Amino acid sequence: MNLVDVVIVTGAGRGIGRSIALDFGKQGIPVLCISKSSNAGNVAKEITNDGGIAESLSLDLSNYETVENEISKWILKTSYKKIGIVLAAAILGPKGPLTNCSLKEWDDCHRVNILGNLAVLKSLFPRMLENKFGRIVMFSGGGAAYANPAFPGYSSTKTATVRIAENIYEDLKDKGDFLITCFGPGAVETDMLKEFRTGGGEVKATTKIEEPVLFVREFINARTCGLSGRFVHVRNSWKEYINSSKTFDDDSMWKLRRVE
Repeated sequence: MNLVDVVIVTGAGRGIGRSIALDFGKQGIPVLCISKSSNAGNVAKEITNDGGIAESLSLDLSNYETVENEISKWILKTSYKKIGIVLAAAILGPKGPLTNCSLKEWDDCHRVNILGNLAVLKSLFPRMLENKFGRIVMFSGGGAAYANPAFPGYSSTKTATVRIAENIYEDLKDKGDFLITCFGPGAVETDMLKEFRTGGGEVKATTKIEEPVLFVREFINARTCGLSGRFVHVRNSWKEYINSSKTFDDDSMWKLRRVE
């Protein structure tokens, strides 16, 4: 049985975000698909053609003030109470090394990967706090747990996202039924991974797209989870913590400080 009334997915136009949006559509959960391009509309149409419920918004996340305004207007038109959020949108930003990078490109990367995604989340906070419920998956990526000089701007945004998720967990932990995680999906064969390789990024192993999709589905619909507030990679043993009272005794485990 589905726990949430709706799932909002950024980066829903392609790659992992698209697969996640389609998966929730198949589960019978209404989906709001968000992407910069018209691909969000195509994904929403694919969901509705298969009998699901979906809407779309084409928003440039780099214009985060506009994003916050548009999502705020959208949620006021709905009656959804139990909200799931998947912040999968990201751009790779400038290629390294840092000495050759444009800081303007760094700024663009941070606007999309951090501020644009946070604008979506912030817009939905009033409804979530009113109903004392929320399920939030933020995405880390290559460079969040180790150096990634090939795309240093991207790496910095993903490292920041881990700590942001930890901070939001602290903000929400006494406010109701909230679960939040920062999730590392692994290297999935997408257009972004092709761009990453072309730019000199190192890929040690790849992950089938079904694996991150499964994690997101299980986490969003979890009634309880010992992974909340943690930095989780798809290869971690996460299943035993979903709908389980099992938690960590070691406060440093699976956080940004971890050493592998």
